[in-house]
Amino acid sequence: MRSFHSVLFLIPVIILIDLYVLKGLSGLLKGKKPALRRTVLWTYILFSLLILIGIFAFYLNYEHKPEEEIRYRRLLGFLGLFIIQFGIKFSYVFFEILHDIRQLLIRLKPRRKFKESLVTEDSVSSRREFIRKAGVLFTSLPFLGIIHGIGWGRFRFTVHHSEITFNDLPEAFDGLRIVQLSDAHLGGFFSHREKLEEVVEIVNEIKPDLLLFTGDMVNNFASEMNGWTDLWSRMGARLGKYSVLGNHDYGDYSDWDSLQKKAVNFQEILRHQQAMGFTVLRNENISIESNGQRIYLAGVENWGMPPFKRYGDLAKAMKGIPEDGFVVLMSHNPDHWNHGVLDDGRISLTLAGHTHGFQIGIEIGPIKVSPSQLMYKYWAGLYRDGNQYLYVNRGLGYLAFPSRVGMWPEITLLELKKGI
Repeated sequence: MRSFHSVLFLIPVIILIDLYVLKGLSGLLKGKKPALRRTVLWTYILFSLLILIGIFAFYLNYEHKPEEEIRYRRLLGFLGLFIIQFGIKFSYVFFEILHDIRQLLIRLKPRRKFKESLVTEDSVSSRREFIRKAGVLFTSLPFLGIIHGIGWGRFRFTVHHSEITFNDLPEAFDGLRIVQLSDAHLGGFFSHREKLEEVVEIVNEIKPDLLLFTGDMVNNFASEMNGWTDLWSRMGARLGKYSVLGNHDYGDYSDWDSLQKKAVNFQEILRHQQAMGFTVLRNENISIESNGQRIYLAGVENWGMPPFKRYGDLAKAMKGIPEDGFVVLMSHNPDHWNHGVLDDGRISLTLAGHTHGFQIGIEIGPIKVSPSQLMYKYWAGLYRDGNQYLYVNRGLGYLAFPSRVGMWPEITLLELKKGI
Protein backbone atom coordinates (compact mmCIF):
# COMPACT_ATOMS: atom_id res chain seq x y z
CA MET A 1 0.00 0.00 0.00
CA ARG A 2 1.41 3.32 -1.10
CA SER A 3 0.44 5.21 2.09
CA PHE A 4 2.06 2.47 4.22
CA HIS A 5 5.37 2.83 2.37
CA SER A 6 5.24 6.59 2.88
CA VAL A 7 4.88 6.09 6.65
CA LEU A 8 7.93 3.83 6.97
CA PHE A 9 10.44 6.65 6.48
CA LEU A 10 8.84 8.46 9.43
CA ILE A 11 9.68 5.67 11.89
CA PRO A 12 13.21 7.00 12.70
CA VAL A 13 11.76 10.49 13.24
CA ILE A 14 9.10 9.08 15.57
CA ILE A 15 11.74 7.17 17.57
CA LEU A 16 13.97 10.26 17.92
CA ILE A 17 11.04 12.36 19.15
CA ASP A 18 10.07 9.64 21.63
CA LEU A 19 13.61 9.52 23.01
CA TYR A 20 13.79 13.29 23.31
CA VAL A 21 10.48 13.49 25.16
CA LEU A 22 11.63 10.63 27.40
CA LYS A 23 14.70 12.70 28.31
CA GLY A 24 12.43 15.58 29.29
CA LEU A 25 10.16 13.39 31.40
CA SER A 26 13.19 11.93 33.16
CA GLY A 27 14.35 15.45 34.01
CA LEU A 28 10.94 16.49 35.31
CA LEU A 29 10.75 13.42 37.54
CA LYS A 30 14.24 13.91 38.96
CA GLY A 31 14.04 13.94 42.75
CA LYS A 32 10.64 12.19 42.83
CA LYS A 33 10.09 8.87 44.55
CA PRO A 34 11.88 6.08 42.63
CA ALA A 35 8.71 3.97 42.37
CA LEU A 36 6.75 6.86 40.82
CA ARG A 37 9.61 7.71 38.47
CA ARG A 38 9.92 4.12 37.24
CA THR A 39 6.16 3.75 36.79
CA VAL A 40 5.80 6.92 34.69
CA LEU A 41 8.87 6.29 32.54
CA TRP A 42 8.05 2.63 31.85
CA THR A 43 4.42 3.51 31.09
CA TYR A 44 5.64 6.05 28.53
CA ILE A 45 8.11 3.58 26.99
CA LEU A 46 5.53 0.79 26.70
CA PHE A 47 2.90 3.15 25.24
CA SER A 48 5.37 4.45 22.64
CA LEU A 49 6.39 0.88 21.70
CA LEU A 50 2.73 -0.12 21.32
CA ILE A 51 2.18 2.84 18.99
CA LEU A 52 5.11 1.75 16.81
CA ILE A 53 3.85 -1.83 16.73
CA GLY A 54 0.39 -0.51 15.95
CA ILE A 55 1.67 1.35 12.89
CA PHE A 56 2.73 -1.94 11.35
CA ALA A 57 -0.18 -4.02 12.63
CA PHE A 58 -2.98 -1.68 11.55
CA TYR A 59 -1.51 -0.84 8.17
CA LEU A 60 -0.69 -4.44 7.31
CA ASN A 61 -4.16 -5.53 8.46
CA TYR A 62 -5.68 -2.82 6.26
CA GLU A 63 -3.45 -3.70 3.33
CA HIS A 64 -4.71 -7.30 3.34
CA LYS A 65 -8.24 -6.25 2.35
CA PRO A 66 -8.34 -2.45 2.06
CA GLU A 67 -11.89 -2.32 0.74
CA GLU A 68 -13.31 -4.07 3.83
CA GLU A 69 -15.14 -1.48 5.90
CA ILE A 70 -14.27 -2.80 9.37
CA ARG A 71 -10.54 -2.74 8.56
CA TYR A 72 -10.84 0.81 7.33
CA ARG A 73 -12.64 1.90 10.48
CA ARG A 74 -9.93 0.38 12.65
CA LEU A 75 -7.25 2.11 10.62
CA LEU A 76 -8.95 5.52 10.96
CA GLY A 77 -9.38 5.01 14.69
CA PHE A 78 -5.72 4.19 15.10
CA LEU A 79 -4.67 7.12 12.91
CA GLY A 80 -6.65 9.42 15.19
CA LEU A 81 -4.86 8.09 18.29
CA PHE A 82 -1.48 8.27 16.55
CA ILE A 83 -1.92 11.87 15.38
CA ILE A 84 -3.11 13.04 18.80
CA GLN A 85 -0.20 11.53 20.74
CA PHE A 86 2.35 12.50 18.09
CA GLY A 87 1.07 16.08 18.02
CA ILE A 88 1.37 16.38 21.79
CA LYS A 89 4.90 14.95 21.80
CA PHE A 90 5.98 17.12 18.88
CA SER A 91 4.67 20.25 20.62
CA TYR A 92 6.53 19.35 23.82
CA VAL A 93 9.80 18.88 21.88
CA PHE A 94 9.83 22.64 21.18
CA PHE A 95 9.99 23.38 24.92
CA GLU A 96 12.59 20.67 25.54
CA ILE A 97 14.78 22.32 22.87
CA LEU A 98 14.37 25.69 24.61
CA HIS A 99 15.34 24.04 27.90
CA ASP A 100 18.50 22.55 26.37
CA ILE A 101 19.47 25.86 24.76
CA ARG A 102 19.09 27.60 28.11
CA GLN A 103 21.22 24.97 29.83
CA LEU A 104 23.89 25.30 27.12
CA LEU A 105 24.01 29.09 27.52
CA ILE A 106 24.37 28.73 31.29
CA ARG A 107 27.34 26.39 30.83
CA LEU A 108 28.99 28.74 28.34
CA LYS A 109 28.50 31.76 30.57
CA PRO A 110 31.78 32.85 32.29
CA ARG A 111 31.89 32.05 35.99
CA ARG A 112 31.94 34.99 38.37
CA LYS A 113 34.99 35.33 40.59
CA PHE A 114 33.10 36.61 43.62
CA LYS A 115 30.85 34.51 45.83
CA GLU A 116 27.10 34.67 45.32
CA SER A 117 24.52 34.49 48.07
CA LEU A 118 23.46 30.98 48.91
CA VAL A 119 20.61 29.63 46.78
CA THR A 120 18.86 26.43 47.79
CA GLU A 121 19.05 23.39 45.52
CA ASP A 122 15.24 23.20 45.31
CA SER A 123 15.06 26.79 44.06
CA VAL A 124 17.66 26.17 41.35
CA SER A 125 15.95 22.95 40.28
CA SER A 126 12.56 24.69 40.09
CA ARG A 127 13.93 27.42 37.81
CA ARG A 128 15.69 24.89 35.61
CA GLU A 129 12.51 22.90 35.06
CA PHE A 130 10.24 25.92 34.47
CA ILE A 131 10.40 25.61 30.67
CA ARG A 132 9.68 21.89 30.84
CA LYS A 133 6.69 22.45 33.11
CA ALA A 134 5.44 25.18 30.79
CA GLY A 135 5.73 22.67 27.93
CA VAL A 136 3.59 20.13 29.79
CA LEU A 137 0.95 22.80 30.46
CA PHE A 138 1.07 24.10 26.89
CA THR A 139 0.57 20.64 25.37
CA SER A 140 -2.24 19.80 27.80
CA LEU A 141 -4.45 22.67 26.63
CA PRO A 142 -4.53 21.63 22.93
CA PHE A 143 -5.21 18.07 24.10
CA LEU A 144 -8.46 19.25 25.70
CA GLY A 145 -9.34 21.04 22.46
CA ILE A 146 -8.68 17.88 20.46
CA ILE A 147 -10.93 15.84 22.78
CA HIS A 148 -13.68 18.41 22.22
CA GLY A 149 -13.05 18.22 18.48
CA ILE A 150 -13.46 14.44 18.50
CA GLY A 151 -16.64 14.42 20.56
CA TRP A 152 -18.38 17.53 19.23
CA GLY A 153 -16.29 19.68 16.91
CA ARG A 154 -16.28 17.30 13.94
CA PHE A 155 -20.10 17.43 13.91
CA ARG A 156 -20.52 21.16 14.54
CA PHE A 157 -21.94 21.92 11.11
CA THR A 158 -21.72 25.63 10.38
CA VAL A 159 -23.37 27.63 7.60
CA HIS A 160 -21.08 30.25 6.06
CA HIS A 161 -23.18 32.80 4.16
CA SER A 162 -21.69 35.20 1.61
CA GLU A 163 -23.27 37.62 -0.86
CA ILE A 164 -21.27 38.30 -4.04
CA THR A 165 -22.10 41.03 -6.54
CA PHE A 166 -21.38 40.66 -10.26
CA ASN A 167 -21.99 43.37 -12.81
CA ASP A 168 -22.29 40.83 -15.63
CA LEU A 169 -24.69 38.46 -13.86
CA PRO A 170 -27.85 38.03 -16.00
CA GLU A 171 -30.85 39.66 -14.31
CA ALA A 172 -32.81 36.41 -14.29
CA PHE A 173 -30.24 35.01 -11.86
CA ASP A 174 -30.19 37.94 -9.45
CA GLY A 175 -30.50 36.39 -6.00
CA LEU A 176 -29.38 32.91 -7.11
CA ARG A 177 -28.79 30.77 -4.01
CA ILE A 178 -25.98 28.22 -4.27
CA VAL A 179 -25.27 25.69 -1.53
CA GLN A 180 -21.78 24.21 -1.75
CA LEU A 181 -20.72 21.04 0.02
CA SER A 182 -17.27 19.51 -0.23
CA ASP A 183 -14.96 16.81 1.15
CA ALA A 184 -17.58 14.60 2.78
CA HIS A 185 -15.19 11.64 3.17
CA LEU A 186 -18.20 9.48 3.97
CA GLY A 187 -16.07 6.59 5.21
CA GLY A 188 -15.33 8.57 8.36
CA PHE A 189 -18.96 8.95 9.47
CA PHE A 190 -19.45 5.23 10.15
CA SER A 191 -22.81 4.83 11.91
CA HIS A 192 -23.36 8.52 12.67
CA ARG A 193 -26.41 8.69 10.43
CA GLU A 194 -28.15 11.24 12.62
CA LYS A 195 -25.27 13.67 12.04
CA LEU A 196 -25.67 13.64 8.26
CA GLU A 197 -29.44 13.79 8.64
CA GLU A 198 -28.81 17.16 10.29
CA VAL A 199 -26.90 18.27 7.19
CA VAL A 200 -29.79 17.21 4.95
CA GLU A 201 -32.24 19.17 7.10
CA ILE A 202 -30.06 22.30 7.04
CA VAL A 203 -29.64 22.18 3.25
CA ASN A 204 -33.36 21.67 2.64
CA GLU A 205 -34.24 24.52 5.01
CA ILE A 206 -32.02 26.84 2.95
CA LYS A 207 -33.96 25.87 -0.21
CA PRO A 208 -31.03 26.31 -2.64
CA ASP A 209 -31.42 26.91 -6.35
CA LEU A 210 -28.24 24.90 -7.00
CA LEU A 211 -26.56 22.26 -4.84
CA LEU A 212 -22.90 21.83 -5.81
CA PHE A 213 -20.47 19.28 -4.42
CA THR A 214 -16.78 19.98 -5.06
CA GLY A 215 -15.12 16.61 -4.63
CA ASP A 216 -13.87 13.92 -2.22
CA MET A 217 -17.13 12.11 -1.55
CA VAL A 218 -15.06 9.19 -0.22
CA ASN A 219 -11.61 8.49 1.20
CA ASN A 220 -10.79 5.81 -1.35
CA PHE A 221 -13.51 3.18 -1.77
CA ALA A 222 -17.00 3.10 -3.25
CA SER A 223 -18.13 0.89 -0.35
CA GLU A 224 -17.89 3.95 1.91
CA MET A 225 -21.03 5.27 0.21
CA ASN A 226 -23.14 2.24 1.14
CA GLY A 227 -26.04 3.34 3.30
CA TRP A 228 -25.70 7.03 2.50
CA THR A 229 -27.15 7.19 -1.01
CA ASP A 230 -30.80 7.36 0.05
CA LEU A 231 -30.05 10.04 2.64
CA TRP A 232 -28.14 12.31 0.27
CA SER A 233 -30.79 11.85 -2.41
CA ARG A 234 -33.23 13.65 -0.08
CA MET A 235 -31.35 16.93 -0.52
CA GLY A 236 -33.08 19.02 -3.17
CA ALA A 237 -32.26 22.03 -5.32
CA ARG A 238 -34.61 23.84 -7.72
CA LEU A 239 -32.16 24.00 -10.63
CA GLY A 240 -30.33 20.76 -9.96
CA LYS A 241 -27.49 19.01 -8.11
CA TYR A 242 -24.01 18.81 -9.64
CA SER A 243 -20.66 17.48 -8.53
CA VAL A 244 -17.01 17.09 -9.52
CA LEU A 245 -14.38 14.60 -8.42
CA GLY A 246 -11.60 15.20 -5.89
CA ASN A 247 -8.24 13.50 -5.52
CA HIS A 248 -9.69 10.84 -3.19
CA ASP A 249 -12.45 9.80 -5.62
CA TYR A 250 -10.17 7.90 -8.02
CA GLY A 251 -8.95 5.10 -5.71
CA ASP A 252 -5.36 6.29 -6.09
CA TYR A 253 -4.51 5.79 -2.41
CA SER A 254 -4.35 2.01 -2.49
CA ASP A 255 -2.49 -0.64 -4.46
CA TRP A 256 -5.09 -2.67 -6.32
CA ASP A 257 -4.83 -6.32 -7.32
CA SER A 258 -5.71 -5.26 -10.85
CA LEU A 259 -6.57 -2.16 -12.85
CA GLN A 260 -9.97 -3.71 -13.48
CA LYS A 261 -10.80 -3.70 -9.74
CA LYS A 262 -9.75 -0.06 -9.50
CA ALA A 263 -11.91 0.79 -12.53
CA VAL A 264 -14.91 -1.00 -11.01
CA ASN A 265 -14.44 0.95 -7.76
CA PHE A 266 -14.35 4.21 -9.72
CA GLN A 267 -17.49 3.38 -11.69
CA GLU A 268 -19.29 2.51 -8.46
CA ILE A 269 -18.35 5.91 -7.00
CA LEU A 270 -19.86 7.57 -10.06
CA ARG A 271 -22.97 5.37 -9.87
CA HIS A 272 -23.55 6.20 -6.20
CA GLN A 273 -23.27 9.93 -6.87
CA GLN A 274 -25.77 9.66 -9.70
CA ALA A 275 -28.12 7.73 -7.40
CA MET A 276 -27.82 10.62 -4.95
CA GLY A 277 -29.17 12.88 -7.68
CA PHE A 278 -25.88 14.51 -8.70
CA THR A 279 -24.84 15.07 -12.28
CA VAL A 280 -21.08 14.50 -12.25
CA LEU A 281 -19.28 17.03 -14.47
CA ARG A 282 -16.09 15.55 -15.87
CA ASN A 283 -14.29 18.26 -17.84
CA GLU A 284 -17.58 19.52 -19.25
CA ASN A 285 -20.19 22.22 -18.80
CA ILE A 286 -23.93 22.68 -18.88
CA SER A 287 -26.09 25.76 -19.37
CA ILE A 288 -28.74 26.76 -16.85
CA GLU A 289 -31.63 28.80 -18.24
CA SER A 290 -34.13 31.10 -16.57
CA ASN A 291 -36.53 33.54 -18.26
CA GLY A 292 -34.69 33.29 -21.55
CA GLN A 293 -31.27 34.02 -20.02
CA ARG A 294 -28.51 31.58 -19.14
CA ILE A 295 -25.41 31.03 -17.09
CA TYR A 296 -22.91 28.20 -17.42
CA LEU A 297 -21.76 25.67 -14.85
CA ALA A 298 -18.42 24.04 -15.67
CA GLY A 299 -16.73 21.23 -13.79
CA VAL A 300 -13.19 19.88 -14.09
CA GLU A 301 -11.90 16.60 -12.79
CA ASN A 302 -9.29 16.80 -10.07
CA TRP A 303 -6.55 19.25 -10.95
CA GLY A 304 -3.66 19.07 -8.53
CA MET A 305 -0.16 20.32 -7.95
CA PRO A 306 2.40 17.53 -7.38
CA PRO A 307 2.16 15.07 -5.69
CA PHE A 308 -1.55 15.15 -6.52
CA LYS A 309 -2.54 13.73 -9.89
CA ARG A 310 -3.96 15.94 -12.59
CA TYR A 311 -7.03 14.67 -14.40
CA GLY A 312 -8.56 18.08 -15.01
CA ASP A 313 -8.76 19.74 -18.43
CA LEU A 314 -9.99 23.31 -18.13
CA ALA A 315 -9.99 23.99 -21.88
CA LYS A 316 -12.19 20.97 -22.47
CA ALA A 317 -14.52 21.95 -19.61
CA MET A 318 -14.97 25.45 -21.06
CA LYS A 319 -15.49 24.30 -24.65
CA GLY A 320 -18.52 25.86 -26.35
CA ILE A 321 -19.07 28.63 -23.80
CA PRO A 322 -19.39 32.06 -25.53
CA GLU A 323 -16.95 34.84 -24.73
CA ASP A 324 -19.63 36.85 -22.91
CA GLY A 325 -20.86 33.84 -20.92
CA PHE A 326 -21.15 33.99 -17.12
CA VAL A 327 -19.44 30.91 -15.70
CA VAL A 328 -19.42 29.22 -12.32
CA LEU A 329 -16.56 26.70 -12.20
CA MET A 330 -16.21 23.74 -9.85
CA SER A 331 -12.60 22.62 -9.32
CA HIS A 332 -11.65 20.62 -6.24
CA ASN A 333 -8.16 22.05 -5.63
CA PRO A 334 -7.97 25.83 -4.95
CA ASP A 335 -4.43 25.95 -6.39
CA HIS A 336 -6.09 25.70 -9.80
CA TRP A 337 -7.45 29.24 -9.44
CA ASN A 338 -4.11 31.01 -9.85
CA HIS A 339 -2.70 28.34 -12.18
CA GLY A 340 -4.99 28.76 -15.16
CA VAL A 341 -8.47 29.71 -14.01
CA LEU A 342 -7.77 33.42 -13.56
CA ASP A 343 -6.53 33.56 -17.15
CA ASP A 344 -10.08 32.95 -18.41
CA GLY A 345 -12.18 36.06 -17.83
CA ARG A 346 -15.41 34.16 -18.44
CA ILE A 347 -15.04 32.39 -15.09
CA SER A 348 -16.63 34.76 -12.60
CA LEU A 349 -16.86 32.38 -9.65
CA THR A 350 -14.80 29.29 -8.78
CA LEU A 351 -15.79 26.86 -6.06
CA ALA A 352 -13.16 24.60 -4.45
CA GLY A 353 -12.49 22.52 -1.33
CA HIS A 354 -9.65 20.10 -0.62
CA THR A 355 -7.83 21.92 2.21
CA HIS A 356 -10.26 21.12 5.10
CA GLY A 357 -8.78 24.26 6.66
CA PHE A 358 -6.39 21.62 8.09
CA GLN A 359 -9.31 20.74 10.44
CA ILE A 360 -7.71 22.95 13.06
CA GLY A 361 -7.38 26.71 13.34
CA ILE A 362 -8.68 29.94 14.81
CA GLU A 363 -11.40 32.08 13.26
CA ILE A 364 -12.44 35.19 15.18
CA GLY A 365 -13.97 37.91 13.02
CA PRO A 366 -11.41 38.91 10.39
CA ILE A 367 -8.69 36.85 12.12
CA LYS A 368 -8.21 33.53 10.34
CA VAL A 369 -5.22 31.34 11.21
CA SER A 370 -4.48 27.70 10.39
CA PRO A 371 -1.50 25.50 9.49
CA SER A 372 -3.29 25.14 6.14
CA GLN A 373 -2.02 28.55 5.06
CA LEU A 374 1.54 27.24 5.16
CA MET A 375 0.63 24.95 2.25
CA TYR A 376 -2.08 26.81 0.36
CA LYS A 377 -2.39 30.43 -0.70
CA TYR A 378 -6.18 30.07 -0.77
CA TRP A 379 -7.40 27.74 1.95
CA ALA A 380 -10.75 28.83 3.43
CA GLY A 381 -13.48 31.32 2.62
CA LEU A 382 -13.91 33.98 -0.07
CA TYR A 383 -11.12 35.46 -2.21
CA ARG A 384 -11.19 38.08 -4.95
CA ASP A 385 -8.98 39.01 -7.87
CA GLY A 386 -10.46 41.86 -9.90
CA ASN A 387 -13.91 40.73 -11.03
CA GLN A 388 -13.26 37.06 -10.31
CA TYR A 389 -14.01 35.26 -7.06
CA LEU A 390 -12.93 32.01 -5.43
CA TYR A 391 -14.68 30.31 -2.55
CA VAL A 392 -12.87 27.52 -0.66
CA ASN A 393 -15.16 25.32 1.41
CA ARG A 394 -13.68 24.04 4.71
CA GLY A 395 -15.09 20.57 4.14
CA LEU A 396 -17.99 18.62 5.61
CA GLY A 397 -16.11 15.55 6.84
CA TYR A 398 -12.63 14.77 8.06
CA LEU A 399 -9.66 12.72 6.94
CA ALA A 400 -7.31 10.59 9.09
CA PHE A 401 -7.62 12.87 12.14
CA PRO A 402 -11.18 12.34 13.51
CA SER A 403 -11.44 15.81 14.98
CA ARG A 404 -12.06 19.44 14.13
CA VAL A 405 -10.82 22.22 16.38
CA GLY A 406 -11.86 25.77 15.52
CA MET A 407 -12.26 24.86 11.84
CA TRP A 408 -15.80 23.51 11.92
CA PRO A 409 -17.42 21.44 9.13
CA GLU A 410 -18.97 23.78 6.60
CA ILE A 411 -22.15 24.21 4.61
CA THR A 412 -21.65 27.15 2.24
CA LEU A 413 -24.47 29.43 1.13
CA LEU A 414 -23.58 31.86 -1.65
CA GLU A 415 -26.08 34.43 -2.90
CA LEU A 416 -25.27 35.96 -6.27
CA LYS A 417 -26.43 39.56 -6.77
CA LYS A 418 -26.71 41.67 -9.90
CA GLY A 419 -24.57 44.82 -9.73
CA ILE A 420 -25.24 48.16 -11.36
